Amino acid sequence: MYKKMMVAVILFILPVSLITHYVLGANSNGAEKEEVNSHQSALRYTSAQFTQPEPALKEINQAVSLEGFTKAAESDEMVLYVDEDSLAIKLENKTTGYVWSSGIDNPDNYRLNNTWEQIVQSAITIDYTDRQGKLKTESILTNDSTPEIEFTDNGFTADIFLFQAKLEFQLKVELDGNELVVSIPYESIKEDKYNRLVSMQVYPFLGAAHQDDIQGYMFIPDGSGALIRFEKSKQYSVSPFIGSIYGIDEGVESKIYSDSYVLPAEQVKLPVFGTVHGTEQNGFIGIVEDGDLYGDIVAYPAGATTDFNRVSSQFRYRNDYFQPTSKDKSGIYVYQKDMNPVNVKLRYVFLSNEEADYIGMAKKYQQFLVDSGQLEQQEDKVDVRLEFLGGEKKEGLLWDSVLSMTPISEIPSFVNQLKAQGVDNLSVVYKGWSKGGLTGSLPDKFPFEKSLGNKDDVLNTIVALKHEEVPIYFSTDYTTAFDGASGFSNKDIAKRINSETIAGRVNGVSSYYLSPNQSLQIADDDVPQYQKYGIEYLAIETSGNVLFSDYKDSEVLTREGTKAIYHDLFEKLQKNVGRTALYEPNVYAWKDADKFFDIPMYSSNYMYETDTVPFLQIVLKGYLPYYAPYSNFNSNPEDGLLRMVEYGAYPSFLLTKEPSHLLADTSSSDVYTSEFDIWKEDIINQYASVKNALESVEGATIVDRKILEAGIVEVLYSNGKSIIVNYNNEEYVYNEVHVPEKSYVVVDREG
Repeated sequence: MYKKMMVAVILFILPVSLITHYVLGANSNGAEKEEVNSHQSALRYTSAQFTQPEPALKEINQAVSLEGFTKAAESDEMVLYVDEDSLAIKLENKTTGYVWSSGIDNPDNYRLNNTWEQIVQSAITIDYTDRQGKLKTESILTNDSTPEIEFTDNGFTADIFLFQAKLEFQLKVELDGNELVVSIPYESIKEDKYNRLVSMQVYPFLGAAHQDDIQGYMFIPDGSGALIRFEKSKQYSVSPFIGSIYGIDEGVESKIYSDSYVLPAEQVKLPVFGTVHGTEQNGFIGIVEDGDLYGDIVAYPAGATTDFNRVSSQFRYRNDYFQPTSKDKSGIYVYQKDMNPVNVKLRYVFLSNEEADYIGMAKKYQQFLVDSGQLEQQEDKVDVRLEFLGGEKKEGLLWDSVLSMTPISEIPSFVNQLKAQGVDNLSVVYKGWSKGGLTGSLPDKFPFEKSLGNKDDVLNTIVALKHEEVPIYFSTDYTTAFDGASGFSNKDIAKRINSETIAGRVNGVSSYYLSPNQSLQIADDDVPQYQKYGIEYLAIETSGNVLFSDYKDSEVLTREGTKAIYHDLFEKLQKNVGRTALYEPNVYAWKDADKFFDIPMYSSNYMYETDTVPFLQIVLKGYLPYYAPYSNFNSNPEDGLLRMVEYGAYPSFLLTKEPSHLLADTSSSDVYTSEFDIWKEDIINQYASVKNALESVEGATIVDRKILEAGIVEVLYSNGKSIIVNYNNEEYVYNEVHVPEKSYVVVDREG
């Protein structure tokens, strides 16, 4: 029972049109309709879009055999054993006595054919092409390869030769405290004249669980994070999760674009995965420390190939790609001639007792990022992002014009109106300010679009907002070049391996990727212009969340090279202009951002996913402020606001001075509601709600999260505060704390 508490209860206010809709819906059918809505609501909070309450804990009774295994190393926390024939490993946790296995005991007891049994028991399985170009699979046990093993102080090193593929490489496995480090140096890989290595799986069955024999789940970094709970094999076909870390390499693979509104799958932003055997009993998180640029996170629920639940990483040494062979675009699929420079390094961090869940995984990964200098603390105050659309290109019969939606000089007035109503901390983003409007200019950015204001208007607006202590970020992009825009030529566009340009679509407009070196040059040229206009804050789209190879020149620029150039670009702008916010940045770009815009708030909701969890938010909270996608496009604003409170995210709005219907014939036609005067009250109410909840935990980190029952969540912070969120349609009472329906309370747990 809490002896002392601070309670902040906010009744959420919807737009008038939405209130009318819900009220009419409830009244038209009376109590029966209300009962149906309540039932549907209950189903929603037990769906994969939310996190489910943990079932009652069941003790795991292990019967592990170490027959055939040799003790390789021992630390204060772990003992490592190895089978010298297959290089399978077992790790004993000395604290709990639990043993992790990379294979299975008594394989004859399971539905595995000979090929799968060899894969399960082997440390390494590869795919390769033979001299006829056929794709084949081989593991260490396929042809009784005999590794040459040498024991070291902390583990072992094994020289491996796969007879069928005629592939030679070295595997290193060592203990580092309670962590296991597995590596395969790129320089150790030697192919023969005819066979070509395509991909490699490293200990793919480490931590695998047979159907629902034990209670637990797999974690995958899909969107904000997702769990796949251990269940029996499905009677229908089940697909695995295969997520390319940082998205696909568009220098090799082609991305599919669609003008229809289909929610795309979330991109994998973190090179991590994990598994739990009994919540708060045993678990581990796997971190792809190197090789991530060419890696996938793969998860196979029971029923997808075998009856085992398993999650791991795999590494792509060669991708297949489409090679046109004639002018009519017909062609064939071939594999890359040269290997990707993949240095495999995997770190497994083992978790025991109360740390053994997805929260413990997130905290361990957070610490890993801090220790490795990839995550630094930024100022984190409750905030609201107001993103104003300045101008948009409007096509004409003879020439294009710019539709002025928000002149820059109007912004201080909007800010002052909100400040007068208690919105005392906000960030402004201005987009579509370049000559030609939002989709008519890039990569050219200057001069400023004259229909939105002149240089003095820009300077005066910046000064006025600075006086109110409101930063104004000018939205820009150093990767995208729009078809028909000026400032680039064909020689500046990145090329795929098949010599095609890397092209795509943004808001339905054809676009290209600039070669990263050209992007860096453009940024260098832009610096004096930013300084001329007094610009001190930039919001950079695309460049923080795409990573591609560039085959434009004879010397290939790899993903590693693109990553390094983008870091130099961000660093140049920070040094010579000011702070940079990034949209949906991958983890390697976090150190270059002072704000994270459009953080994923859900997973992709694949059929096999059972829970959505805020893994990404737990890692970031207290270090890098992050903002949810636009609230004015949220299909369920009430739950969306509660999720912001629960996940520690700040609200965002896409706004215009003019009514959004004027955009109907432009590339921004999907902006169907944005007028400031319509959304003003919602901005005020959402900010007040989020501030009342999150102001008390500013700068604190998330230390725990409990699902008290379906639709009821408690999030605990490092400063002793906790927030209890009630998504349900009735009051919830917890330890004498009354949480109203569709609301939350803030509790002082240290009182």
